[in-house]
Amino acid sequence: ALDKAEKDLGDLRTIHAEEKKKLEDEIRDLRLAMASAADEPESTRGLTTRAELVERIKKLGEDVFKG
Repeated sequence: ALDKAEKDLGDLRTIHAEEKKKLEDEIRDLRLAMASAADEPESTRGLTTRAELVERIKKLGEDVFKG
């Protein structure tokens, strides 16, 4: 019984390490996707969703037509 428990514990540690690696990779990929472009204007750097970006573009377009 002790050998089985030790084997199960080892298996759980392996699974945990694999899951941790997957999550770390996903976080890295998300950070890269969210990184600002070199030529990105300061006014858009805080936007985090497509919806926010679309709204910002819409507002800029309205400002152009009003001006």
